[in-house]
Amino acid sequence: MSGLARGKLDSLHPDVKRQIRQAIDDVAAGKKRDTKALGGMLEGFHRLRVGRWRTIYRFATDTGEMIVEFIEDRGSVYEDFEPGA
Repeated sequence: MSGLARGKLDSLHPDVKRQIRQAIDDVAAGKKRDTKALGGMLEGFHRLRVGRWRTIYRFATDTGEMIVEFIEDRGSVYEDFEPGA
């Protein structure tokens, strides 16, 4: 998990934090959640929806490990996320 994503997660209400962590663990374990592959400038990234929160993640090409890049409210997540930042 990126430092930016970890900082955002740590700042959230404990119940929301728990829900997002569970959803991330589920996706990493191959369980079905509300996910979507992104396109355009975000090609190679996916989004995970948990209530009003969006988690942007990708899979490492060498290991296949899930890497959480960004967590933000749905209203601004796509405008605020800068790949490679």
